[in-house]
Amino acid sequence: MLIEHPRIYLDPFGRTTDALRLNDGQVIAVGDHAREDHESGERLVQPEGACVFPGLSDAHCHLWGVGRRAGSIDLSEASDPAVVLDRLRERDPELSPGEWILGRGWDDNNWGAGESLSRSDLDAAFPDRPVCLHRVDNHAIAVNSEAMRRGNLPLEASGSASDRTDGRIVRDADGRPTGILVDAAMDPVLEAIPAPTEAEDLHLMREAAGRMRRHGIVSAHQALVSVDRVATMRRLADQGELPLRMYLMVDGQDDGIDALTAEGPFQQADDWLQCRAVKFFADGALGSQGALLLDTYPDGSRGVAMIEADELAERARQLSASGWQVATHAIGDAATRRVLDAYESIPEEQRDHLRPRLEHAQMLHDDDLARLSELGVIASIQPIHMRSDAAWADDLLSDSQLDRMFRWGDLAGQTRLAAGSDYPIEDPNPWHGIATAMSRRDARGRGFRPRQALSVEAALAGYTTGAAYAAHTEGRTGQLRPGHLADFIVLDRDPFESTPDDIWHTQVLEVWMDGVRVTRRSS
Repeated sequence: MLIEHPRIYLDPFGRTTDALRLNDGQVIAVGDHAREDHESGERLVQPEGACVFPGLSDAHCHLWGVGRRAGSIDLSEASDPAVVLDRLRERDPELSPGEWILGRGWDDNNWGAGESLSRSDLDAAFPDRPVCLHRVDNHAIAVNSEAMRRGNLPLEASGSASDRTDGRIVRDADGRPTGILVDAAMDPVLEAIPAPTEAEDLHLMREAAGRMRRHGIVSAHQALVSVDRVATMRRLADQGELPLRMYLMVDGQDDGIDALTAEGPFQQADDWLQCRAVKFFADGALGSQGALLLDTYPDGSRGVAMIEADELAERARQLSASGWQVATHAIGDAATRRVLDAYESIPEEQRDHLRPRLEHAQMLHDDDLARLSELGVIASIQPIHMRSDAAWADDLLSDSQLDRMFRWGDLAGQTRLAAGSDYPIEDPNPWHGIATAMSRRDARGRGFRPRQALSVEAALAGYTTGAAYAAHTEGRTGQLRPGHLADFIVLDRDPFESTPDDIWHTQVLEVWMDGVRVTRRSS
């Protein structure tokens, strides 16, 4: 097949050609060489659009988002607790007796001062039906008393073993649980919710993957996958039924992790599936005050440590010795420092080969910035987080703490950036992330530390060559050069000739994978 277009971008740095020759799902020649080798009778395709561009990768997403279940109620647009309750009451008649009400996406940072979901309000509306509502960051839930009973959690003020250092039961002035559970404190309730069926899992995965692919994403780094889902993904890959190329980060706290990692990393189905990373959590999220900070929050707390520093270092060394890449969630600057300390304990040769990942890299102290380069740590960022978090972060953090947030410009000068969305916590549209990385504007339209903006080349590289490097596929994906996979997209505008506002509105007209058109936008 010969692909002809006046402007085919070979990479995110602006290098172009006007022809690609494809064979067996790969690019085999470009430019004049592609036309010279083109034989009579071979298929000729001339896409309509402003340009052809390498297919994008989302370097951090969750096709199985925590709290994301078929039929769960989307609360992301709820403007206050009363709206949440109204949405839940609408669903109540549809459920059988005793069935859970599940919801996701509420964000108290967008509500009035002091407004929050409370156990008493949920109890008044649903005294007998368990309710579990995931906060937007998935690091907190709001529950009623019936849900707490099913999780065997205490309802009254009392000392309890469930108050752990890696989680928090929020209490009122009298010590009674308010119904807000943070990080590990969520586990007893979540474990009481009936597990989804495989059919439900597959439905959600395909639905999410289809939405991402329509935006030009051809590869997804799954940032937390259970061991049992790995087996499902292997089967789908063997059957040729994966909708996206998948790079799996397995849950390091899963009960079956030791058995899986003993088998070693694997890749199968001609680059459609890789499982070579294990993920840990160093802390929680900023919005629920679970991010682990060097300086305090206004209430004097510092956040939640999800894993002890010594344990993280030991696990990182063990896994690296077995050939596994280690990826660790870190939002706060104290958590980031702990992760870098753990990675420093990995032998240098293994670090260079395995490329440990810092997931989010959201807050970084000056003393730790250069360490990413020294240790060869990949910064896995989600630019769209800045749009939402910067809109309220100044209510929670000091100016010096704000200066440590979303330091993309500084990071780009120190290490490789891989970019993603954290879908479904955030918007999966990569063009919104690219525009935000360039504009540094939050949801209120305000600029946030504009010095840290990325160039269009650096922003596009995060979703192409940077993501490929993070997944060890830089020789096969992220560019359109001979030997690379024929994964490309057709755009309605040229990102190199567009403002961030224009890029925000980018439409993907066609998506091709393995030289086959898999998505075409209807006119």
